[in-house]
Amino acid sequence: MFDLKKFRTLFTLLSVKFQEECQALNNLDAAVGDGDHGFTISRAFTSADHVLQAEYSELGSMLDTAAEALAENAGGAIGPLLAAFFAEGGIVLRGKQICSNEDLASFFEGGLKAVMQVGGAEPGQKTLVDAIFPAVQVLRDKKYQTLTDALDAAENAAKKGALSTKEMVAAHGRAHFLGDRSKGYQDAGATSFAMIVSCFKDAEAGRSVGIHPQEFSPMKFQPSGKFINHPETMISEENEGLALAYPEILTYLPQGFLVRAYKKEAGKVGLAIGHGGGHTPSMGGLVGKGLLDSDVYGPIFTCASGVKIAHAIELADQSAGVALLISNHAGDVLNARLGMRRAEQLGIQVEPVYLGDDIATAPRAEFEKRRGLGGLLFALKIGGAAAENGKSLAEVAGLMRKTNQRTATLAVAVRPPTHPATGIPLFEMPIGQVEIGTGVHGEVGVYRGDLLPADEIIDLILPKLVDDLSDFHEKQFLIFLNGSGGTSRMELNILYRRVHHSLQNQGFEIAGSLVDSLFTTQEMGGFSLSLCAVDKELLELWNENASAACFRWPMF
Repeated sequence: MFDLKKFRTLFTLLSVKFQEECQALNNLDAAVGDGDHGFTISRAFTSADHVLQAEYSELGSMLDTAAEALAENAGGAIGPLLAAFFAEGGIVLRGKQICSNEDLASFFEGGLKAVMQVGGAEPGQKTLVDAIFPAVQVLRDKKYQTLTDALDAAENAAKKGALSTKEMVAAHGRAHFLGDRSKGYQDAGATSFAMIVSCFKDAEAGRSVGIHPQEFSPMKFQPSGKFINHPETMISEENEGLALAYPEILTYLPQGFLVRAYKKEAGKVGLAIGHGGGHTPSMGGLVGKGLLDSDVYGPIFTCASGVKIAHAIELADQSAGVALLISNHAGDVLNARLGMRRAEQLGIQVEPVYLGDDIATAPRAEFEKRRGLGGLLFALKIGGAAAENGKSLAEVAGLMRKTNQRTATLAVAVRPPTHPATGIPLFEMPIGQVEIGTGVHGEVGVYRGDLLPADEIIDLILPKLVDDLSDFHEKQFLIFLNGSGGTSRMELNILYRRVHHSLQNQGFEIAGSLVDSLFTTQEMGGFSLSLCAVDKELLELWNENASAACFRWPMF
């Protein structure tokens, strides 16, 4: 039977296992995602193992503590899913010191339901559910056998389930934007869960590790062509540096929080967001008057945890509620849900605002399914102005949703970025090619072909944006041409020139324009073009004053 000692051993084994498999899992993830799954899950279980070195009198509180550590330190999409799974163990085993076969079967079965509820996935959709589901079936069927035999069978079932994801088309996460091109790659989450079951089996068998993972000598990090000190500190050091450069605007708080140096007046709605690092200046550069009140970063390309998002909401609250901006990506959405739940338990009124503007990921009729890109700037700026003007939480959120509905974006890439910790490109892009419809991490778009002159690229994408917004009768657009990080100002201005002349020639009024690199992906070569069809109400709010470290409006 599993007792307190074996559960503590389990998390040490998990920490060691995922340190050993870190790069292999990164490689799996790189085929359809951003190549950091190994980093994320290794960090999560190492943190859980560290907190579980304390003494516990029963299993429920031990697994609750582990779930909190996983939620806080993993971030991304996998963090809340792992937290949901192990939190179910905290419920099933509350008050118990021993876990029987039947308890373990109930733990896994409840964990499966929790993961499906939080993530929205079903079996057959290329997620970790495809490894959990067969393991649950085996544990249920074999709960009257020895625990060793049951876990051995569950391990084999989970491994087969993970292997079966190779021929599945992804329906969730970043991989689902690839459609049929996601076939042929084994899902990293399912593979990780099979490893989790293996560690359960090893813990039950009495396996131990010679060196505790916390005792490993840290390896000296050699930066891969970038000016950083260490992968674990680069995001916090970046945030601290930004705040030190603009002390009259920003204050840096430990654990990745950026807040306004001077809070807005009490009784006004706050704006908060949580997201992943590596997209500088991104949201940290948009904390300030008329914009965000608080921002929390997760690790590189990995959303902040729900625990931290809850604290960002708390920091933004001025007793009138908080509008939580959520870029419509799987990790952001899942962690936001956890963050809102915690904030509401603290008595803070929270209104979620899901922002998605990428027309490559869903048609106009299903715009709520679109992935978030640079066009969320319009909703942020307009919502921030509404909050400064004293509008209610419902009014602020409503205006942001209205703006998002009137926004359309397409992204273009010509050169991949490299992961700052590994120096490995996030995707492959032959020289002389262009990809249209890419995501913020270079996720595969809707078209790849030969690189064309700047005017011809704009002529390809601009009509699609205009057509997407054709149901809105206003003939005036806000324009945001955003550089991806490795595109020169010269190129951006050349691109904007074509946008401007083309819209004017079609009879559209340009109500406002911005050419900048605010949402980047390291040194990725490319840009995104966003249009917002504004009416009188939205335009007036857009033209209100705003000031942050990396954005000022009006520009003079």
